[in-house]
Amino acid sequence: MDEQNTDQESNEKENKKSAPFFAWNKQNYKAKVQLARQEPVANSILEFFVSEMDGTNALCISMSTLEKLFNLKRKTISKHIQILVERNFVEIFKIGNMNAYAINAFVVFTQGDSNLWKAKFKASMYLDFDEQTDMIKQQYSKTVTTKKGR
Repeated sequence: MDEQNTDQESNEKENKKSAPFFAWNKQNYKAKVQLARQEPVANSILEFFVSEMDGTNALCISMSTLEKLFNLKRKTISKHIQILVERNFVEIFKIGNMNAYAINAFVVFTQGDSNLWKAKFKASMYLDFDEQTDMIKQQYSKTVTTKKGR
């Protein structure tokens, strides 16, 4: 009987758990190189998604946060994300007015390829402080007070 513990997030056996990494599929990497040459902005967005995605290849982020990060207009960001969708680098899942971007695990992945078939979905949330309510801002803002004479 197998007495090893299994990681709840990745479903990997504890003694075989991978170090944090992401790996590009060599066969599909040529499409990534072509994207970088033909559509550098779309490539930059993809690389941001990859750098921020979680162990299930997903990231939730608002369009206004992407606008701030890339210093581009919403229409431009949408156009380049659509390129990523058309070329099968990402899929988009709607969550109210926010999108969850699932990065194609047959292009880049964060776990061993034995886990690619598992269909589990959860995503890292990339939040912008400016989009939060005043109550949340107050609760999570740190204020420093000093006493005179110290």
